[in-house]
Amino acid sequence: MRDAVEAKLGPTVAALLDARDGCAQLLIELPIALPAVQMTEMDAQDVWHSCGLYYQFQGRLHEALAIYDQMYEQYLLYQDTTGRRVHKGGALVRVSECHLALGHPVLAKRYLMLTTCEDALIHNGEIPPETTGVYFRMVWQYGMPHDELARYAQTMWTLAQQHPEPSRFPEWMVQHVDQHWMTGYPSAEEAYLYPTSRGYVRWLLTRLGTGDGKALELLAEYLLSAMPGCRASRRQQSYSTDYDVVCTLEGLDLDFRSELGRYFVAECKDWSHPADVTAFAKFCRVLDSVKCRFGILFSREGISGTGKSEDAAREQLKVYQDREMVVVVVTRDDLERVAAGESFITMLRSKYEQVRLDLRAP
Repeated sequence: MRDAVEAKLGPTVAALLDARDGCAQLLIELPIALPAVQMTEMDAQDVWHSCGLYYQFQGRLHEALAIYDQMYEQYLLYQDTTGRRVHKGGALVRVSECHLALGHPVLAKRYLMLTTCEDALIHNGEIPPETTGVYFRMVWQYGMPHDELARYAQTMWTLAQQHPEPSRFPEWMVQHVDQHWMTGYPSAEEAYLYPTSRGYVRWLLTRLGTGDGKALELLAEYLLSAMPGCRASRRQQSYSTDYDVVCTLEGLDLDFRSELGRYFVAECKDWSHPADVTAFAKFCRVLDSVKCRFGILFSREGISGTGKSEDAAREQLKVYQDREMVVVVVTRDDLERVAAGESFITMLRSKYEQVRLDLRAP
């Protein structure tokens, strides 16, 4: 592993592997030495992979995760730069292995499902048992029936043929298949983690404002489903209304999320102006109808009256005082912060406390 790094980048960079802060330095040096446009070259992939394995085999799993995560982001940057898809399964399956070793079963399976997307595309809708690592992991380790894995692979291949651009992102494909594969519950160790694909979030952000609202709905569903134990479903319909995103919290009640209730609903407003009192009140009525005490309004431009305690912003406080219902608002600026690496869980907790405790905005 060290030899591969030294052969490609020289002894100075290879020596970073032995430094106490070597991982942090490599996360700076590797993208410079190996630009994203080189990510289809085997030598570049081998260097990234070797650095990750070096830490993984020593049991330094958090450092290995950081390397594999940045490797994956380099793949996405390559796609963004060239407009061409690249196979990303090698990085994703290693992320899954690290999470499993750290006692994060939900995250481990989620990343393995992302790997399944990548392998399904490179093998034209099949997961060959003899040549892919996904097969034995999904079937032997997680107990997924052979026929179900084959069905997912074929569905993913069909999606890729029909939607070649978004299917470059395995996250997008996972959002467009069923959720029968989600069978586990989060461990206490992973409940506070929030790993997301920053490249996928950025890609969805560039598609806001197109008029149909689908990009914001996809982004809302993705951000919510990235919380371990949160099952998010997009565009659900009842006999009286449409729900943009319906969420179910599963597993242990460990933090402020225990206050949210088992179910909550998210509404998406990809509008060029702030959501007004009418839109806010209508969403609250939807929450009332399904007996939810928590909701999230994803509004690209926020809500009217922010900073003035009037209009929709005033209604946000009154709704909690009258009905003990907390509605938090997530704006495009908030989404940009998530794309930059901020934890959405931390953001939600802060927004929840601001409404419930009537705190001054920071």
